[in-house]
Amino acid sequence: MNKYVVVDIETTGAHPVQSEIIEIGAVYIEEGQVKKIFNELVRPTQIISDYIISITGITNEMVADAPPIEEVMPRFIDFCEDVPLIGHNIILFDYRMLKTKATALGFTFEKMGVDTLVISRKMLAHLPSRKLGDLCEHYAISLENAHRAYHDAFATYELFEKLRNEFEKKEAKLFLPERMKWEVPKIEPMTKKQKNYLESLCKGHGLVLPQGYENLSKSECSKLIDKIIVGHGKLIR
Repeated sequence: MNKYVVVDIETTGAHPVQSEIIEIGAVYIEEGQVKKIFNELVRPTQIISDYIISITGITNEMVADAPPIEEVMPRFIDFCEDVPLIGHNIILFDYRMLKTKATALGFTFEKMGVDTLVISRKMLAHLPSRKLGDLCEHYAISLENAHRAYHDAFATYELFEKLRNEFEKKEAKLFLPERMKWEVPKIEPMTKKQKNYLESLCKGHGLVLPQGYENLSKSECSKLIDKIIVGHGKLIR
């Protein structure tokens, strides 16, 4: 594998459909060397929670003037070209999130990939942790800005090369890109009845409707209505 892209993303949460991407970082590797880099913040429609801010250091002010995913995703897809993707937990997290957003924008995002977490769990099972930060410490890889997409991506590139040099001859299959299989779940838009009730509920309790609420799915709207009812009570007619 002479060419590959190592990618990492930061998001507003862990759900591939309900959460949003707030940063994409990636490095394009050719013949073992960095050929180009990708490092962009993304402006979400959701508010970044204090919890996510505490982890990533990415604040709402930092993304206020950033481009939306509609602008960033096409650039990232072009950046990736047609080479395999590598990431730490990419199969269960990064790829699902990226594919969901790409699909929503009408792009095809079918990729081959290698997951350094999968490799680490098999070949470094004796370590107490296979988190990226702990693996970087194990291999003396510098990771000064953990949980920022580009820095995590670059550290993952260095980790992959360390793992490949140490274990590829023993377990070559682990280092061969495989098709990452995952289908984006179908999303039902909220019903007119739900929308009307949500608007009435917020008005009745003096609450501000969340930004972009018109785009809520049926499931998301139902959860929001339940949350408001638990916190403020049902609508009194």
